[in-house]
Amino acid sequence: MNRILFHSLTIPPDQVSTGKLVADIASKFKEKNFNIEILASTPQYRFDSKKFSDEGLNKTGKNKYVSYYKDVKITHLSSSKRSFSRVKRFSQWINYHLKSINYLIGNRNNFDTIFIFSYPPTMNLIAIFTKKILKKKTIYSIWELYPEIAQKLNELNSNFLLNAFKIVDNFCLRAIDEVVVNSDEMKQYLIDARKIDSKKISVIYHFANEKESPKSSKITKEIMYAGNLGTPQNVESFLDLFSKSEKQYKLTIYGSGSQFESIANRESLNINVNSFVSRDELLQKTNHIPFALVSLSPKITVEGFPGKTFDYLKMNKILIGFSNSKSSLAKFIEKYKLGINISPNEDNLDSKLQTLEDKEYIDQIYKNISEINNKFANVDAIADQYIKLI
Repeated sequence: MNRILFHSLTIPPDQVSTGKLVADIASKFKEKNFNIEILASTPQYRFDSKKFSDEGLNKTGKNKYVSYYKDVKITHLSSSKRSFSRVKRFSQWINYHLKSINYLIGNRNNFDTIFIFSYPPTMNLIAIFTKKILKKKTIYSIWELYPEIAQKLNELNSNFLLNAFKIVDNFCLRAIDEVVVNSDEMKQYLIDARKIDSKKISVIYHFANEKESPKSSKITKEIMYAGNLGTPQNVESFLDLFSKSEKQYKLTIYGSGSQFESIANRESLNINVNSFVSRDELLQKTNHIPFALVSLSPKITVEGFPGKTFDYLKMNKILIGFSNSKSSLAKFIEKYKLGINISPNEDNLDSKLQTLEDKEYIDQIYKNISEINNKFANVDAIADQYIKLI
């Protein structure tokens, strides 16, 4: 039987949507009798090593813990708390990769196929290692495209480093067996701009494998945002536009990130900022809020697709996108009529919000959300798409 390893950075008990997504797919592999394990880090967001045992992590060796998620064994390699400093975060990635390589060498005879999930972007180094050195079938799932994002957001200004990273990334994408992306637009970009063989690229959307929550009992003028608060999310720019609105909507934010403090300093009568909370607590605190903000830098078009989009849909939230009209996010919202998208160049938020005061339009959006949840947020269907790549 094909022995499979899923390799990710985050995984439960960390409450990160992409980590839970990986674990849920793996659990479906297990249900279908695949021999599967997961290699990931120790929790980086809910970091307290003294409570690891309470979270189900049992120490089995130096810098190594083991836990189980729905009968899937997870090996956790010890990692420090996530840093929001770019230099420290890069150092964390490389340290994690070195530990991963050491683990993979020691366990190279235990796996035949390795699925690698792309955050951080330097996971391409591991994909090259598993394919070229260990000679394993390697399937690489990309959720954000680097160095394009770093270049567009001015996070990396060295042309030498940008070109070097792109060379390495292209070498990776051409060397491995299969590439998974999360939008049709990213697939086309890889074909046109990166010259990657279209036959090896599959599009599998993000999804949230949670139970669909009831919709809010009434449509109020309340918006929520939950997630990372960094440069790619561009939430501060939305606040600039939001502050000009005369419609008296209220925005409630839950999150963490490099811009948390500056965003928290903008609290007002209509803007409430809170630290990150668990998903269960988030549901409880926001079940009355009908709208959810998905914000993305206008510089990002095909390079990234916010994973929280599908989580919002499972929470039965009507989407308010704040992104480039050419972005994969904007096109997704508009294609399936799941809410509205507001261009960051827009100077009149109220004209857009007016659309959300049409009851018939709102009723149709809720029907569309239900259809999307059935189509894209079905973990069995998603797992089957991954299984076909083996």
